[in-house]
Amino acid sequence: MTATGLGDLLLELLGLLCVTGDEGPIADWLERRYAGEHVERVGHSLVVGTPDPRRPTVLLVGHTDVVPPTDADRIPRRDGDRIVGRGASDMKAGLAVGMHCFEDPDLRAGRANLLLVAYAGEEGPHEGNELGPLLDAVPALRAAALAVVLEPTDLTVQLGCMGALHAEAVFTGRAAHAARPWQGENALTKAGAFLTGLHGRPAEDVAVDGLVFREVLTATQASTASARNVVPDRFTVNVNYRFAPDKTLAEAERRVAEMLSEADDVIVVDRAPAGRPRRGDPLVERFVAAAGAPVGPKQAWTDVARFSEAGVPALNYGPGLTAQAHQAGEHVPEANLVIAGEALARFLAHGLGDYPTAS
Repeated sequence: MTATGLGDLLLELLGLLCVTGDEGPIADWLERRYAGEHVERVGHSLVVGTPDPRRPTVLLVGHTDVVPPTDADRIPRRDGDRIVGRGASDMKAGLAVGMHCFEDPDLRAGRANLLLVAYAGEEGPHEGNELGPLLDAVPALRAAALAVVLEPTDLTVQLGCMGALHAEAVFTGRAAHAARPWQGENALTKAGAFLTGLHGRPAEDVAVDGLVFREVLTATQASTASARNVVPDRFTVNVNYRFAPDKTLAEAERRVAEMLSEADDVIVVDRAPAGRPRRGDPLVERFVAAAGAPVGPKQAWTDVARFSEAGVPALNYGPGLTAQAHQAGEHVPEANLVIAGEALARFLAHGLGDYPTAS
C-alpha cells in the first residue's frame, strides 16, 4: 500500500467536486468503475459487492458529497506532504482508503465479506441523507456485523456519535414605528437575557460506556422579519443542541424545550439521533486492537447513528483531520492515507480471528 497510489486515487475523487445535491457525476463514475461488480444504486448512492451470508459482512462506508469549495481548495493538488482539495479530509480521504481495501483481492477473499457503501447527502439536512433509503433498500446492510464509517478522526478510533437537534426559539412582541418604540414591544431585545445566558452556558460532560461526550447548546442563526425602522414583533434564534448518546430523540426534544423555556415558542426544525458507542461489541473490540490507535468519543454527528438505529455495530475511523473539515484550503497529510489503509487491512486480514461465520 503506497502513499502515491492512494494519493492519486484521492486526487481523482477530489476532481469530482459533488457539492451536496450534485452527487450524480460521482455516482455515475463509481458505477462505471465497478461495472464488473454487483452494484445496487438508490438515487445517487451505491452499495458495491455481493452479499455472502457465509461470512460476516463488514461495511466500508463513505459519503460522496462535500460542502461548497473555497478558492483555496477548489483545485485539487499535492502541496508538499499534503493533498489539498475540497473534501480532502471530510471525507474523500476515507472514501479512497475504503475503495482501496475493497479493491484488494486478498482482502476480498478473506474472512470478511466486504461491501463498499458510497452515499449522497450527508452534508445536508438529515432527511436528505441517502443512507436511510439505502438501509431500507438493501437488506444486507442491516445484517452486517460491523460498519466502519471512514469519517475524519485524526487516525483515532472514535466510538458512538453525538445527536444533533436544531430548534427555533421564537420571541414575540408588538410592532411599532422605531420613532415611537413605546407603542410596541421589541421582540429582539426581549431575547437579550436569554442570549446572554446562552453565550455563557458551559459544555456539559456526559459519560457513556466510559467515554465522555460534551453536550453543547449553541445559537447559530437569528432573524427578524421587520424593516429597519420597525420595532420587530418576532425574533427567531436557531439553536443547535448536540446531545450525548444516553438520550433518545424524544428525550433530547424534551430537554431542549426545558432549556429554551424563556422563549414564547420552541419549534424543532431538524433532528438526528445519537449513536451508541457499542464499546463491548466483539468486532468493535477487535478493530480497536488491530488498529492500535487511541480510542475516544465522536464529538460530532455521523452516520454511526443510522447504523445504531438499524442495530448494526459501527465505529468511526479515518485518515482525515477533524480540524480541517469545512475549512478553507482543506487538506489531509498523504501519509495518513497509508496509516489508515494499513490499519483497516490488518483488521480485515487478521482481526476477525475466530469470529463466527454461518455454517
